Amino acid sequence: MWPNVRAALITLVLFFCVAEAMPLPTLKKRHMNRTVAQDEADRWVDILGGVGVDMDRQTLVKKVLQVSRKTGKFHNQLIRPWKKFERPLGMGQRWALFTFTDPNPGRMVIEGRGSGGDWFELYRAPMGGEPELAKLLHYRKVRGIWDDAGDRPYPGKLFDRWVTWVGGRIFEMYPNVDVIRLRFDRIEIIPPSKRHRTVPEKTVFERKRFREDYR
Repeated sequence: MWPNVRAALITLVLFFCVAEAMPLPTLKKRHMNRTVAQDEADRWVDILGGVGVDMDRQTLVKKVLQVSRKTGKFHNQLIRPWKKFERPLGMGQRWALFTFTDPNPGRMVIEGRGSGGDWFELYRAPMGGEPELAKLLHYRKVRGIWDDAGDRPYPGKLFDRWVTWVGGRIFEMYPNVDVIRLRFDRIEIIPPSKRHRTVPEKTVFERKRFREDYR
């Protein structure tokens, strides 16, 4: 009896894990108002026109939003019973698939300063910087925190705790560093139709940590 019950429970868990991990992003009208999304919609209008489907951008966007609402509603109803168990048991499998290129990604930069010295760069995303620090930051469970925070309007409490944690690791790695400064440079991706524009970078989410605070 028990092997059959166990097999049924495992099958049920796998079913809900697969269902929750289905990449079904829910689009909103504000998403489709972005220049990147409009350019992408125009590209699909041309593609559909090439195979005999005559449709303008407004009609395409309307249909996409309708389908997104229906699939999102069905998906939420399907996994609703599972949500009561996934967090206490640590079995969440949600995967946030991006709908199109983020027009304002954040690039993390970490700088250090010695006693009375000048700031010098320790790390610059995606690959530049001190090898030992880069290896730590690229570890999937570490990168998942800062890489996600860089694209949010507000990074949240978890980000501040993470900065404190990574500051401690940096002070252990580099005895000559007494202060670290971590920031995100918010850049804007210019779509092909707007390539004549030049947009300056904007610094956001700057945080400092001092070695003396860890003693």
